[in-house]
Amino acid sequence: MELKHKLTTTPELFEIYKSLYIKISTSFYSINRYQYNDCRTHFYKRLISDIETTMLLVELLATHYPYIPSIEKIDFKSNEEMAYFLNSKLSNVTNNIRESLFQRIFLRFEGFIRTIAKYQNLEDHKLLTTIQKLIENLHINTKFLDFSKLLLYTRNTIHFEGFQTNSSASIYYNGIEYQFIKDKPLAFYNIEFLSFLITEIDCFILAIINSDCINKVDFIEHISTGITHNFID
Repeated sequence: MELKHKLTTTPELFEIYKSLYIKISTSFYSINRYQYNDCRTHFYKRLISDIETTMLLVELLATHYPYIPSIEKIDFKSNEEMAYFLNSKLSNVTNNIRESLFQRIFLRFEGFIRTIAKYQNLEDHKLLTTIQKLIENLHINTKFLDFSKLLLYTRNTIHFEGFQTNSSASIYYNGIEYQFIKDKPLAFYNIEFLSFLITEIDCFILAIINSDCINKVDFIEHISTGITHNFID
């Protein structure tokens, strides 16, 4: 499956983010038994905050765009020129919002993984190696290693720069082949794919939290150190 551009209205975007917000909140309430500065509590509270902020931004766009002073001052030569300008700018803004959400959530994900790995004395310089060790040690479903490869490759190819050292590739997860095409960077035009990634991150984190080794631990302190940008071996 090649990930392609898909037009989505701002109300549709809001509903997708709202659905994510409800799902992640439900996951948080299912594990909300740890201290405030526990890494498990911290991860979900920050994740919920990131999605909530995105919802607010999209709602503001849906309510006020294009009635913005700086835009209203522009003298367009025709209605066609104005329509093209407004649509292209709206597409850029919503795309940047989606990409920013992914970047923030990825950093939350990496921070959580490295915190748990450090607690288990499993941390490696490369994130994917750390994930593999963690999955083996906690006896978690190995499908999450395939998902992590998909997630990390996505992170490395959301810009043109990501393909300077990466050729076209196919990543398999849950029986689906995801195609990453050289010179066609993934820019999150496809909001369903972003929603899918966030949902699977949630499932992976819950699997870690509910594993026998981690579930019985009363407190694992959240730490902010050790985050790198070495995503793929």
